[in-house]
Amino acid sequence: MAKKQTTGGAGSPAASMTPVVAATLTGVIYQARLLNRQAKLNIKEEEIISDVVTLWRKLNEQLAGEKK
Repeated sequence: MAKKQTTGGAGSPAASMTPVVAATLTGVIYQARLLNRQAKLNIKEEEIISDVVTLWRKLNEQLAGEKK
C-alpha cells in the first residue's frame, strides 16, 4: 500500500527554514533597536516589529505562490 504524500509538513523545505528565518528576523529587530538608540531616534519598537512581521508575511505569501 502506497503512503500518501503530504505537503507542507515538518519535513518540507519551508518548515526546515523557519528557525533560520526566525533567528534572522530576531537579529534584524535587535540591530534596529541598537541603531535606534545610537541615532537617538524615537521610533517605537512596535513599529519596527510590525514592519518586520509584515515583510515576513509577504515573503511567506510569495513562497507559497511559487509552490503552486
